[in-house]
Amino acid sequence: FVMAKRTGSKSWRSKNYAFEFVNSINEVVQNETMCEVKNAPWHTLIIDESTDITVHKMLVLYIKYREENNVNHKTVFGGIIQLTACTAQDIVQAITQFYTKHELDMERMVMLTSDGASVMLGKHNGVAALLKRKIPHLTEQHCVAHREDLGIDDAWKDVPLMRDVETFLRTVYSTFSRSTVKRGKLEDLANVLDEDALSFRPLSEVRWLSHHQAVNAVLRNYTVLEEYCKRESSDNRDPVANYCYKKLTDSNFKVTLTALGDVLGELAHLCLSFQRCNLTVMEGHCLARAKIEKLRSQYLTEEKDVKWSDRVIEAMRASSAHGKNTSEIIRVIRKLCEHLDARFPEDELKEWSAFDIEALNSDISFDYGAADIATLAKKYEAILHPPHSVEVINSEYFDFKYIMRHKLKHGSISTFSDMVAATLKCEELKHISQLVDICATFQASSADCA
Repeated sequence: FVMAKRTGSKSWRSKNYAFEFVNSINEVVQNETMCEVKNAPWHTLIIDESTDITVHKMLVLYIKYREENNVNHKTVFGGIIQLTACTAQDIVQAITQFYTKHELDMERMVMLTSDGASVMLGKHNGVAALLKRKIPHLTEQHCVAHREDLGIDDAWKDVPLMRDVETFLRTVYSTFSRSTVKRGKLEDLANVLDEDALSFRPLSEVRWLSHHQAVNAVLRNYTVLEEYCKRESSDNRDPVANYCYKKLTDSNFKVTLTALGDVLGELAHLCLSFQRCNLTVMEGHCLARAKIEKLRSQYLTEEKDVKWSDRVIEAMRASSAHGKNTSEIIRVIRKLCEHLDARFPEDELKEWSAFDIEALNSDISFDYGAADIATLAKKYEAILHPPHSVEVINSEYFDFKYIMRHKLKHGSISTFSDMVAATLKCEELKHISQLVDICATFQASSADCA
């Protein structure tokens, strides 16, 4: 497409040449990385559908694996496949052909990570369900970043005031994005008031990080924007400016917007953490649960015990009815926690809690995790090297627990990744290390594909 752009041609022939050029580069990258993947004991396949500028349906593939003789996992670009259709059967066929072409063993796929579209994760006929018929031990993972977006979206829709906020944000953005004259006036006014004028941000329908950016831009421009709308409303009788001015001078609205900025800031931080490369399922779940608990502890307590930020307290002081000012934003936070709870349930990891570093660092019984390890050993017995009995793995798990607990106590390890590396290096844990390695190979997010 770069080639077509440089030649100034809009013909399909130029675009096809460009597509062939991209494919040739794609082929070189694939050949270099697939040899490593081929030798890895197991891997996670991360996929996402996309559409290029020629409206071709594409399937983007990334693979997470660990190289031989290396304790670190990495995620690499696998390739882009042009799809003939977007049904689950067509996607599975494309994946199968990809594996055959690169001589990859599908049995070594331990997890499929994707967005939550029904074509991907449909219970009976989704891509994951169809692949499970070929790979019984396969686990599907709904991308944690997508889950957070959906949880926020559900909470946002439940509260009418949030739709009012969204209308305001879209109005402000469209006002200044479509008119250089209005942008110029705002910047001139900012200079007069000795304030910074930041660009207003658009709202994305599927990326809630954009809502944080949009709210933050309004809050940073609040004084300048309020004065601009006041002048345009009185001098030019601008109805849009008049609408915005009424909102900006409504103390209830300002408190809501300021508090919302804090909450969306917390969620934006979580979203960025979810996009971290090689994020494991254990780490992703821990981050989500921690954020839910933090929001509940900070906001969903007795009204007098709510921990508002300084800027929210300042906005509240300018208003008379404190309870009324915060009731709707509290309702949003409560709905948000409820929806995130449903999408990140406490028991989501089930038997993998046997490797929960927080649990291992606490007082655990001798039998802790034994039943879970037996379940995991049975599930993955076909791909363990070499196959060994549940008794052997369970016996080794008892040693694993207390070795890791000792390392945690003395600070030689502190994170899940540290624990994985320590286990893989320990000769006495060579059997249980395979299950730990599988858990570390799991990928929580499909952000690399986005």
